[in-house]
Amino acid sequence: MRYIRKYISLLLLNICCLYSIGQKNDKVYLTNGDILTGEIKGMKLAILTFKMDGPGTISIKWEKVNRVVSVKVFDITLRHGEHLVEQVDSNFFQRHGYTLDDIVEMVNIENRFVKRFSGSANAGCSYAKSGNILQLNFSGSVTYRVPSFESSLAASTIRNQQLSDSTLTRKQDVKWTNLHYLKKANFITGELGWQENTELGIANRFLLNGAFGKTILANNHNRLLAAAGLSLNTEQATDAPGYTKNLDALVLSQYKRFYNTSPKLSLETDFYMYPALSDWGRIRLEIDVSTKIEVFHNFTIGLTFYDNYDSRPPAGASSTNDYNINFTVGYEFGN
Repeated sequence: MRYIRKYISLLLLNICCLYSIGQKNDKVYLTNGDILTGEIKGMKLAILTFKMDGPGTISIKWEKVNRVVSVKVFDITLRHGEHLVEQVDSNFFQRHGYTLDDIVEMVNIENRFVKRFSGSANAGCSYAKSGNILQLNFSGSVTYRVPSFESSLAASTIRNQQLSDSTLTRKQDVKWTNLHYLKKANFITGELGWQENTELGIANRFLLNGAFGKTILANNHNRLLAAAGLSLNTEQATDAPGYTKNLDALVLSQYKRFYNTSPKLSLETDFYMYPALSDWGRIRLEIDVSTKIEVFHNFTIGLTFYDNYDSRPPAGASSTNDYNINFTVGYEFGN
């Protein structure tokens, strides 16, 4: 029995050793002639994340890399938005005719379910003595990514309360987005969402969006995409019990700008326009802008701005326009 236990222990040790070797046999060839052996974790914003025995996880500027070789499968984003899902082996560049400059992002397709998640959480508060107004805001998102597909769930809430008379205004959003990348930098996207905006007279709005789009720009510092489609929504006004169904056209764009400096900076803008088809002449606009600075590892501070416009808001609205600026403190994971 003692020999069987020894045999099993040695077998498990050998399996672990083989697994460890298999996980860290990637090679990075640097422009100065050095060759590094370890595990490629990914590449983003012109920074290659590489894990080695001893030094641990290090960051290497993409411009300092001459060649990479790995047997792992990566979701690779190329210039102009094309996507490839395959190994970056010794024949990769000959097979496709690409160079390192054509690669703007490499995401390791992890076998473990948890490793495929990334996201962030942000919160902030403010108080204006002149109006005796307390404001609280929170936002968070989680993204699950597999080859050529990603699904994300995002939620945000902003509450303004005038303490003198308990007047409360709310803007809340929940959105589930699925995006599938196609060939030639094209993609299709679908969204399910819920909105509340008491300033614009919306107690409840449920949305179903579908669109076809294209990645216009993709490099180590910029992402720009645009799409067009249709939006079916049903909304309830704050001063009315019933629901109204609407069919709208949908035009959207998203731009991201990254600054790989110290500290790291990022800027993100989202633009949605809904020209009404069933309520001709009505136009809704949603603009969101956020900027973040990484103060230390994964922790950020930033500013967010939103502007929501409705040319023909429902009964109960106090304005056709709602906008706000917020300061936030946040945390990011899995990026």
